[in-house]
Amino acid sequence: MKKITGDTILGAVFAAAAAIMLWLTNTTLPSKAPMGDPGARIFPTGVSIAILILAVAVIVRSVRKPIRGFEGVLQDPEKKQSATRALLVFLDLALFLLLWNYIPFLAAGFIFLFLQCMIFREKLLFSVIYSASVTVALYVMFSVFLKVRLNL
Repeated sequence: MKKITGDTILGAVFAAAAAIMLWLTNTTLPSKAPMGDPGARIFPTGVSIAILILAVAVIVRSVRKPIRGFEGVLQDPEKKQSATRALLVFLDLALFLLLWNYIPFLAAGFIFLFLQCMIFREKLLFSVIYSASVTVALYVMFSVFLKVRLNL
């Protein structure tokens, strides 16, 4: 009997989630739009099917040839730095999403981008200018051109 690996469990979780989303999509969304165009469920159905196929592929691969994907990652200093940066990027994103509920988008976006620049060790002046300009550009694009209400 083969040992169950993390890939097997992760594949099963994604397969179950995709199957649930496929069922929910097909039972709650209309199949066709009024003019005969594809309905609202075509995209979620396609994505759910793709995730389901890939999850089954992960399960099959993990059963046929289990691999230890993260073995020895933290021994190599370069890989350890990459793993640390990836964790910091996700934490920064979580902070941005949390802050956006309590402070205006311009401030939350600036803090998010500034911390991203600091994670990737950019110079301070570049980080400030880049963060401010990209945040303002995103705000103008979404609020002025796309008419999306962003909290100020």
